[in-house]
Amino acid sequence: MSRFYIPTFIFLLLVIEGTWFQLITPSHHDIDVTLVPRFLVVIIVYIGIYFGRHSSLVYGLVFGLIYDIVYTQLLGVYLFGFGFIGYAFAYSYKQIQDSLLFHLLIVTAALSLFEYYQYGLYFLIGISDVHALVFFQERFLPGLLLNLTFAIIIYYPVKKLFSVVEKQANLRER
Repeated sequence: MSRFYIPTFIFLLLVIEGTWFQLITPSHHDIDVTLVPRFLVVIIVYIGIYFGRHSSLVYGLVFGLIYDIVYTQLLGVYLFGFGFIGYAFAYSYKQIQDSLLFHLLIVTAALSLFEYYQYGLYFLIGISDVHALVFFQERFLPGLLLNLTFAIIIYYPVKKLFSVVEKQANLRER
């Protein structure tokens, strides 16, 4: 049963990120910032830290494809982005697993790379015409603060969830 905890949790974050969170963003309240939740990127990085590159790559590809199918018109943007983030930011060293500071640095780098990857791709294709400075001030910085706040809040519950899942997996292997 515990093997379904992580996919269920990620699926709930996918739903929250795409639907419910959009109702409480400040864009509806005449503020010139756009808060874009990237909760899945945070969780994929955490999975890469605790379970390794293969697991985070698989979760990134699967949930990237689901995100593309449900929320976007351009297939492959999130599939590639989440998959790349899952592959590139999987550091399963014991020193990194024990440090909140390293986790936040890795999450910050992953979020920054993903945001600029998506912005650059949409700008190149012509879907977005926002200038880089406006993007940085109105979307990147507020989104980064939101997602880092989420990463800090969710850190210990996710760490506990991952330890329960790992303990159950070890019991199944015996």
